[in-house]
Amino acid sequence: MVKHLNLIWFGLVAVTALVLFLNPELVERETLAAFLERFGAEAFTIYVLFCLFRAALLIPSTPFIFAGALAFPDWPIAVLTASMAGVLSGSLLVYSFPGIGAYDERLQARYPRQIRTIRDRMRGASAWWVTVGWSAFPLVPTDVICYVAGLAKMPPLKMVAAVQLGAFPLTAVYVFTGAELGTLLFA
Repeated sequence: MVKHLNLIWFGLVAVTALVLFLNPELVERETLAAFLERFGAEAFTIYVLFCLFRAALLIPSTPFIFAGALAFPDWPIAVLTASMAGVLSGSLLVYSFPGIGAYDERLQARYPRQIRTIRDRMRGASAWWVTVGWSAFPLVPTDVICYVAGLAKMPPLKMVAAVQLGAFPLTAVYVFTGAELGTLLFA
């Protein structure tokens, strides 16, 4: 059963990657915001679902954070909450199920040096702070630190707390900057 689930999941990821490769404008902030606005009253519910499930297709959260801030400039706290819930679901997914769709192999192939370095640091007393710092830095994928936390057997609640603490300031800046920009653009 798991083998078939992996195949289905990998197929979804491959199709999504191909569509996004052929149409990169689909994940631009403005396109995502326009897509959400077409749904009217249900738009925010759909936005929350996108935030929660985007990690299953390995889509970065940043475009969704900005899209939510642009589409819902009057609801920055709700967008921030939905975005942080998305970060939570994504980090737990990668931590708990790194083998789905051979995601672990892809991370190992793409970031071997970083994974070795981080894994060594994750075995010490500074593991929590390494996770917080990594999650706060905008130019590195949070999925990598969640994957390595799983490899290093970091307790899941400790990992989640560190990722949430690290991601919160950056996500808040994205949301409130995007909301301000959304107010200026759509007012």
